[in-house]
Amino acid sequence: MKILGTILMSTALAASAATLPEKEAQAVVAQATAYRDAAAKGDADKVLQLTHPVLHTLFGGKEAFEAATRLALKTLAGRYVIEKITFGPPTALLVAGQDEVCFVPFVQVASAGEIRTRAESYFIAVRPVGKPDWKFIDAAGLRKHPEVLWQFFPGLPKDVVTPPNKVEIVK
Repeated sequence: MKILGTILMSTALAASAATLPEKEAQAVVAQATAYRDAAAKGDADKVLQLTHPVLHTLFGGKEAFEAATRLALKTLAGRYVIEKITFGPPTALLVAGQDEVCFVPFVQVASAGEIRTRAESYFIAVRPVGKPDWKFIDAAGLRKHPEVLWQFFPGLPKDVVTPPNKVEIVK
């Protein structure tokens, strides 16, 4: 009976995860790059356009989220410099209710004054099933609370393995 359960679970996971075709993988990485570039340039309008609205709930609504995003980008302007960022290929596509989700991993070296950091992290890329345009969530906010991922997307399989999500100070 235990073996049958394992086989059924494996089949269900395989059915809920699919590899993105190369063209779609390139598109999600291009959109993730645009999201990161907009943040690096302080382009709040573009960041807000590309951010998944599930984050609004954490701030008490859309207007509060927009105000916090604009303030954060204004505060970081000229103080936080991305020296290098390299995106990896997106993970398998997962279906979570009405959404498709994948993770776009990246390695980033940045500096704030004399402090340099190296982050291995990822963006959560989300789109409605069958639609082409992605919205993003920076997973840096999940470092201390990874369980929030399932609060945002309760339909995700509970055993999803996410890319690394860590930051370290470097010389």
